Amino acid sequence: MTAQQFKKAVDSQFKQLGEPALYQNREVLIFLLRPDIVVSVGFAKSHTATNSMKIRISDAPELKVNDVIIYNDTVYKVSQEPQKDTNNLIWSFEVVCE
Repeated sequence: MTAQQFKKAVDSQFKQLGEPALYQNREVLIFLLRPDIVVSVGFAKSHTATNSMKIRISDAPELKVNDVIIYNDTVYKVSQEPQKDTNNLIWSFEVVCE
């Protein structure tokens, strides 16, 4: 696949399945994910409720820690350094509710 084909596929996926949110006072499309992460606490294993998010880099080219995204009247703050996918099209990052 060419870079343009990947971009077209990503844009289509966000348009069909993405949820509208506000970032820097403009509407963007996001994916809010809530995967369970298993962590060790002493000898026990515990599930943690995590929130991670995905956003197109074209919608947030300068995304950084402490940036705010508002989704469904909930304020989410970027809590870890955003990571780019291999095609430089999507940011993946963890968020915390404010």
